[in-house]
Amino acid sequence: MDTLNKVEKIDIIPLYPALNLILKGHTSFFEKKLKGTNVTPAEIHYILRIYVDNENITQRDLSETFSVSEPVVARTLKNLENKGFVIRTKDPNNKTRRLLSLSEQGFEISENMLHITDEWLKEIYKDINESDIDKFNEIIKLLVINSLKL
Repeated sequence: MDTLNKVEKIDIIPLYPALNLILKGHTSFFEKKLKGTNVTPAEIHYILRIYVDNENITQRDLSETFSVSEPVVARTLKNLENKGFVIRTKDPNNKTRRLLSLSEQGFEISENMLHITDEWLKEIYKDINESDIDKFNEIIKLLVINSLKL
């Protein structure tokens, strides 16, 4: 029996397995959409964060945002730089810091990913009314806040 059939038969799904299943579905959806783009689902999160912050972000900011070590961020950024998605420049106000920006190719993939994200959200929310989606988003925000306080 596949996972979908098993889940459909459960009345209540505990939070942790539910989040894992959503993440698994998200990753699978994005892997299919990213096929042939030379970018991984993990890398796209970095690209989108840089896109949103529009050149006002550093390696340390990414480390804090994603709760990963700076060496992990540095490796990912090096890969993205080698692939032509990310540009690192010296911060004119602090010579030890590097500011991150996107290349034209990075902007293009970001725009594409925003459309794919919208497509994914439409799919997962398709059977849920707008007020329930709003309430769900409020609850998720509170769960994140409470979790970060631990």
